[in-house]
Amino acid sequence: MSVGTIQNAVIAENVPQVLKDRPQWVCWHYEMDKDGRTLKVPYNAKNNRKASSTDPTTWTSFEQAIETFESSETYNGVGYVFSKDDPFGGIDLDDCRYGDGSLVLWAQKIVDLFASYTEISPSENGVKIFFRGRKPQFAGCAVKNIAGNEPDELEVYDQARYFCVTGNIYPGSVTEVTDCQPQLDELCRRYWGKQLTPPTSMPPVPVDTRMADCLRDMLAIQRNDNFDGSFRLYACCCRCVEYDLGDRDAVSLIQTYAGLKPFPKNWSDGDILRRLRDAEKKVQRGAALLGHRVDGTGTKPASEIESATPEYKSVRQLMVQYPHLRPPVVHGLLRQGETMNVIAPPKTGKSWLVTDLAIAIATGRPWLELFQTAQGNVLIIDNELHGETSANRVPRVAEARNIDIEQIADSVFVENLRGHLKDLISLGPYFGAIEPGKFRIIILDAFYRFIPKDTDENDNGSVAQLYNHLDHYANKLGCSFVLIHHASKGSQSNKSVTDVGAGAGSQSRATDTHLILRAHEEDKAVVLDAAVRSWQPVSPVCLRWDFPVFNPAPDLDPTTLRPERPRRKAKEPNNEPPAPKLQWDTDMFVKTCVSDEGQVKDRLLDIAMNNGLSKARAKQLMGMAEGEKKVYRWVLGPNKPVKFATVPQPLIETPKPSRKRKRK
Repeated sequence: MSVGTIQNAVIAENVPQVLKDRPQWVCWHYEMDKDGRTLKVPYNAKNNRKASSTDPTTWTSFEQAIETFESSETYNGVGYVFSKDDPFGGIDLDDCRYGDGSLVLWAQKIVDLFASYTEISPSENGVKIFFRGRKPQFAGCAVKNIAGNEPDELEVYDQARYFCVTGNIYPGSVTEVTDCQPQLDELCRRYWGKQLTPPTSMPPVPVDTRMADCLRDMLAIQRNDNFDGSFRLYACCCRCVEYDLGDRDAVSLIQTYAGLKPFPKNWSDGDILRRLRDAEKKVQRGAALLGHRVDGTGTKPASEIESATPEYKSVRQLMVQYPHLRPPVVHGLLRQGETMNVIAPPKTGKSWLVTDLAIAIATGRPWLELFQTAQGNVLIIDNELHGETSANRVPRVAEARNIDIEQIADSVFVENLRGHLKDLISLGPYFGAIEPGKFRIIILDAFYRFIPKDTDENDNGSVAQLYNHLDHYANKLGCSFVLIHHASKGSQSNKSVTDVGAGAGSQSRATDTHLILRAHEEDKAVVLDAAVRSWQPVSPVCLRWDFPVFNPAPDLDPTTLRPERPRRKAKEPNNEPPAPKLQWDTDMFVKTCVSDEGQVKDRLLDIAMNNGLSKARAKQLMGMAEGEKKVYRWVLGPNKPVKFATVPQPLIETPKPSRKRKRK
């Protein structure tokens, strides 16, 4: 049932039962403090007095809180209080939802990491995650400005705090509160930067630590469940074999694990034993005790082994897991995690164009007044320009756009690598050191300078592998990549969009957006066109160069591209009056071409064509003239050519055969 107003509804049936069962509930109400800030103040549902997140006497049952909320027009919702006496905690992700309801990347990664009950907050601008776990002592409570953009904020609590509860489940979230201690430890290390030390209250570790070590590794498994959890079960069985556990210990440990992180399906001991036999065929027994595991292709460190179990999903599972497209970075062209090529002939101004794109994203303004952008930090990795040139170029473009340099001074970043001998592969550690979510896009200028030595840019396999690396970096950093590259030599006007660009054709197929500039027939004008993957087709537009920026030129026709071949000179005008054209009909044809002396057909056609008539027209007129009895056909006998004349064929006397006299 939904209770309360539509704006502040509580969907009671969606609230996890493990939370409902605890008497740690309050009502809450929006109130304004003396500084004008809006606060969510907790109230005791039994006596309508203010509640405290540290005083259990002011809390009540879920049923009592819902009843009070439902019967009152004062309260805006209900809330759950975290206590040191319960195993639960919560993460509040503020201001992390786009207008279409999807999450910004840093928040989506946290939701995916925890895979526990997640609901949309009352403001609908953020989400809250409820989990089982205890914060390490070194961890703080809040982190602001996570993606470099206020007011993003993350808060983590496990006691002395209450969370508003709506029951409005975030799409794709599980419906249960799961054990997330390893994930919580990882999150705290990431944002508060300390190593965990074993708590002093930990019980003595037995001499044989295989069971504990195996359970730790099992809890750290990050595998997408099949509909029944079989993928995760198989991974757990592999861990048991790698720790050389017997069947009894392995079954017991997996059932313990299932109590902490339940499978979608309850697996029997017999099911587990069968999967253990499968695991023995794949992994090496005792491999974890030797510090490595075997994956069937050779020995690798345990940290490098990934399960070979397929992770395919049904369409239903895909729709649940991915209810929205990735959030836009440049509307109509580029989404988060995608790559975009910008292709144009040398010295066209494509680097200036992309600098303009960087400033548009840094300020959240439309690019070229045509494409809306999502605001965020931008990194330009320039392998062509010196630092002095970049320091001059970026402010000039900002000035041309009437943007105060202070608006972008701390949101556009430049790394000048000219002369540093860096290619796309050797930049792996560089990208690995960048904080995920720091940049909205990373621009590589120019792509040909990032191609590794001895790599053939015309080889499809080699170029596709470079784009695979870019996809890996984009996925890890949660950003998009923009690559500046040059067009091939010669005319581009008659090529399709995906055929424009120097090098292998795979560069246009491997990227998500292939954007090109081609010269317009008007000087200082270009036509922008693009082939896109996750957007509707782009209509070409004209841009006019007004140094140092391009501006839309709607007065130009984008179909009138400039031919690259030299134009023919116009012929000098001929002032002489043109000769009158002959009006051909059957009479003209007979008069000009046929005589009273028979001539063969080919001779007549030659005469007609020499007088400017086409062969087809000559044949047509000759047939018509013959039908009108203006031309006659002469048949002179077998094996002799037919002739045509203006008079009928003369009679030919046929000699009579001679008679031989019979001898008497």
